[in-house]
Amino acid sequence: MGAILFAVLAVAAQLDRDDIREKTLEGQQAAAVPANHGGRPKVIVDDDDALFARALREKGTPMPDILKKLTIKTGKNAGQHPSVASLYRALADHDV
Repeated sequence: MGAILFAVLAVAAQLDRDDIREKTLEGQQAAAVPANHGGRPKVIVDDDDALFARALREKGTPMPDILKKLTIKTGKNAGQHPSVASLYRALADHDV
């Protein structure tokens, strides 16, 4: 009787494992779509902000002064100033 119970539980566990594997593969395929980049959203999304920051940088304005003139428009940090790293990243992305 114990062998039959063990066999039934083994089949149920294998079915559950197959279902998890199938869903994992579907998730990986969905994440591989070119438009889905993953990660946190960009802080400086607006092209106008990037152009404004680049113009100020070309004039020789220091980074801390540029940061004080920019604000984050969306997300939980809306209304705050972006970080120096975010500004450098945005300038690098828009230089290309």
